[in-house]
Amino acid sequence: MKKKPYAFTVNTLNQAEVIILDAKTYKIKPILHFKNYILKGFGQDFIFTFQEVLKLKFGNTSFKIFVDCGFDIGLSIKMATKKIDFIKLRGNLAILKKVKNIADKNRVLLNPSFNIVDCRNLKNINLKIKKLYSRKINENRR
Repeated sequence: MKKKPYAFTVNTLNQAEVIILDAKTYKIKPILHFKNYILKGFGQDFIFTFQEVLKLKFGNTSFKIFVDCGFDIGLSIKMATKKIDFIKLRGNLAILKKVKNIADKNRVLLNPSFNIVDCRNLKNINLKIKKLYSRKINENRR
């Protein structure tokens, strides 16, 4: 049975940088998760700018972004066209099917299944990542 990958909920650039640097030691590509209220409060440009700053510092392939769009269909389409890696959207089946077609054309995964780790209030993110991935390594050795 394959385990679900981890997505790390972040609010700040510093938290994201710590997660990316720690993930490099375990040779994984972290998934940075942004909750819906961040998107509603700061707007979509915040996510795009956040992504660009991290790309300049760490490169294109060192992380992925997962955004919760709530019930906002227009926002999810905008995120898909800007090629945000993963999008969570709630709504009826007809709408989800149409948005999924747009997401598939842009190679974006709609409503993926992740274990979400909340790193927003953690003082020692390194310790949390170490616990998660050292456990995973030990399970793979069995």
